[in-house]
Parts: sequence; structure tokens; C-alpha cells
Amino acid sequence: MRVGSGVDTVALDDLSGRLHARVWHLEHVLASTRALSFHSTQAQHAFARATQATQRLKELAGVTAEGSRQYAEREQYLRQVSEDLSSTLMWNLGRAMPALIGAFGPEIIGGVAIVLGLAAARRLTPGSPFDQFVTRLEQRLPDSGQFMSHPLVVQGTAHLMSGADDFVAGVLGMPKPPQDGLLAGEDLLAGAAIAGLGIVGATTLQETPVRVRNVERSTAESADSYQDLISRIPRADEGAAQIRIEQYDSGYVVYLSGTIDSGVEPATEPWDMTSNISAIAELDSGSYTAAVMAMREAGITAQDNVILVGHSQGGLVAAQLAASGNYTVSDVVTVGAPLHQVEIPEEINVVAVEHEEDVIPSLSGVAAPAAIATHMTVTRSLFAHSPAPRGELLPAHNLSRYVETAAVMDRSGDPKLTAEQRQISERTQGTATVTMWRADRVQ
Repeated sequence: MRVGSGVDTVALDDLSGRLHARVWHLEHVLASTRALSFHSTQAQHAFARATQATQRLKELAGVTAEGSRQYAEREQYLRQVSEDLSSTLMWNLGRAMPALIGAFGPEIIGGVAIVLGLAAARRLTPGSPFDQFVTRLEQRLPDSGQFMSHPLVVQGTAHLMSGADDFVAGVLGMPKPPQDGLLAGEDLLAGAAIAGLGIVGATTLQETPVRVRNVERSTAESADSYQDLISRIPRADEGAAQIRIEQYDSGYVVYLSGTIDSGVEPATEPWDMTSNISAIAELDSGSYTAAVMAMREAGITAQDNVILVGHSQGGLVAAQLAASGNYTVSDVVTVGAPLHQVEIPEEINVVAVEHEEDVIPSLSGVAAPAAIATHMTVTRSLFAHSPAPRGELLPAHNLSRYVETAAVMDRSGDPKLTAEQRQISERTQGTATVTMWRADRVQ
């Protein structure tokens, strides 16, 4: 498990600060004892050695601070170079796409036709030698879940998502879009897709009004660990409550569920693909609107302290609520959430937990510099020493596995994680009134 990204510059900065504090203390002691050092030759030698040691410690503190600065600069530079290279590659691929289709279009169509024909033949002749051969081949090759869980696929997806606007610009013959600005980012493409579908009158990915209702009320003691905190996120079950709100004397904790309906046609469930795409497009999604309504119904005001905890789509909504500036948010804890492009104010404590084999966080592209600077990212590999399980589409995205990772975080003893968990516990003392909220789309 890793806390942070690349070299732990937070730890280096902390070490440098403690060294400088010790140097200041030693220099103060040396200044106050300088007169005593002239009483004997032995005292003079001791004073000289102490002065030399203090100077070396001062040099070490300076080197540590400089090392932290250089590591941070190099990491940022390499990340920027990586993103620039992938952006340029995607733009050039888009420019070449019309020529590639023109040159290899018949071969591509023929290959697709052959694959579809073989698939049809297999369905028409179950148990045939050909069907048995394909079945044995499938058992030897990774299934879709194992393929999607490969770290290279996860990393590649992040760069593909970040370069999507560059690819489209290349296909359309437009100049390469800037990294920042009005015409940059996958949010523009998502917004254009939603707008285009709306213009032609399609219901696909079109937002609808939502309503919320309180379906359960109870009490609970405050969470005393990351495992306890993350295990309270509502499970993504059809028809179940998607929002849990705990009210303490000192404020509120809001828990937000992950995606429940993966369909692109909005039905009754606002935690669906329509909300996902709307959120990526930086529009008010159905799940975001539902969270705002539930928080208002629960009595949360702009002055109340709020802690936000979410999984997947719920983590994205939590980040957007924190970034909105409409609430006094002190802490955000997310697991498996595509929040890389959300610029959360740096005064808000953010713990973003991601599995190396979970592709969902990569759907928000490569992490923005602002996110890198302000987020405490916890990364853990689930399948480094064993293959991902077969038969699961996204095994590393499962909330239960993130609860297991939360237990690892609790056992890690990492000082930054411990300090953040302690702060959350201090803000949620005593017994809470718990309300569960169910949101539905209004058709």
C-alpha cells in the first residue's frame, strides 16, 4: 500500500521541519553556553564538536528540504510530459484516422464479419469441435474482468480519457486543444454528447427531476476507524437507500453510494449512467441533485461542518459537493472514485483510496496537478501476486474489497492516515442520529 504519489514529499517536508526545529534549539543552547566554553580546553573542544554537529544537522535539514522540492518538481514534470505525449499521440492518431479507415476499411470490415460469423457458428453448433476449441481457449485467456483489471489497462484508460478531446480534434482537422481552458477535457465531450442527444429528441443520457424520501431512522456510535467509516457507505443495491446521513452535535457525515443502474436510458434510479456522464460533463447530475435535496431535508446548512464519504459515483458526487463551496466541508474520503479532474479547495482534507487494478478512477483521466497537490492518495494492489478472479467484471472496484483495504490502512500506522482519521473522530464524537434516504427519478 502506498500513501501519496511517487516519493513521499510530505514525509520529507515533515522531517526537514523537525530537523530545522532541532537546529534552532541547539543553536540557542550553544549561544547561551558559549561563555562557559572558555573555562577549560576540554570545554572548548566539546563546544567546537557540538558546533560542528549542529552545522552538519543544519546542512542535513537544508538538503532534505531541497530534496523534497526537487522530487516534487521532477514528479510534476514527468507527469506533465507523460500527459503531453499522450495528448499529442491521440491528436495525431485522430488526424490519421480518416486515412487509416480509407486504407484499411475493407480489411477491418472483413475481419469483423469473420469474427461475427465464427461467433454465430459457435452458437449454432454447441458442443462441436470448434466450440470445444474456443471454450478451451477462453479458459486459458484472461476474461473481460481480468483484462480490465490489468494495471496497464488502468493506466492506459486514464491517458485515453485525458486525450479524448485531442483525438476528436484531430479527426475533425482542428488544432490541438490546450491542456487547460474552455476547449479542453473530457467534460466538453461528455457535455457535447448529452446536448447532441437532447437536440435530436433522444431520452438517452437526459437528466430528469428527482425526489428523495427518508426511509429509515436510527442511532449509531461514531466510526472509530477507516474500515468502520467506509463500511457505512450504502451498498449499490437496486431499490435500496443511496444516501446515509449521520447527525452529530458537531456536524454531519454524509455517505453516498456507487452506481446502481449501468443503463444509458434513465429509468427510476438516479445512481445510473446518465448521472455518471452528467457528472463528468460538470453538469448537475441526478445523484448530485438527490444528495443536495437529502442534505437539505436532513437540516444541513452552509454553516454546519460536513464530512463526505463516497464510493465510485458517490465519491465523485462527494468531491463535487466539496468543490461547490456551498457547504462547510472539512474532510472527504472516497474509494474507487473518478475524481481526478475535480478541483477541491486545498483547505479540505481529502483521502482518495484507489486499487491499482480498478479502472473506474481512470475514467476521470490523468489526475490534475491541483488534485495531486491536495489529495492524499492511498494506492493498493489487490492482485500483485495472484490473478484477478474470473467471472467478475470489475473485481477491484467492489466496495467490499475497499473495506478490506480500509482495514489495511488502519493497521499501516502511517502517520498521515492516522492523523486524518483522528481528526475525523474528533469531529464526530458521541452518538449520531442516522437517516437513510432513497432517491428516485420522476418520469
